[in-house]
Amino acid sequence: MNVQVRRFVVYWIPFIANLCLTGYLVWQLGLAPDQRHSELRMFSILYAVGGMVVGASGVTAFFHVTANEKGPRRWLAFALVNTIVPTVLLLVLFRAG
Repeated sequence: MNVQVRRFVVYWIPFIANLCLTGYLVWQLGLAPDQRHSELRMFSILYAVGGMVVGASGVTAFFHVTANEKGPRRWLAFALVNTIVPTVLLLVLFRAG
């Protein structure tokens, strides 16, 4: 697989998903508690997306650390941020609900 395509898939797609999760959460937290969408369906979709992002980014960070050819540290940091952000966002969503 081309290096640029692989980088896009394993680093940038989780980052874009994190941006969408952040935008949705900020929008929901800006609403009054009785106006928030507390539907189980929306929560399950966000939980699934967050779980996939955490899983994909965690595996990427693991492979980055254990690879024989160490890449730049910024990609490891990027994968770790993509792992941590959805976890924190889901915890905030749990506390706000």
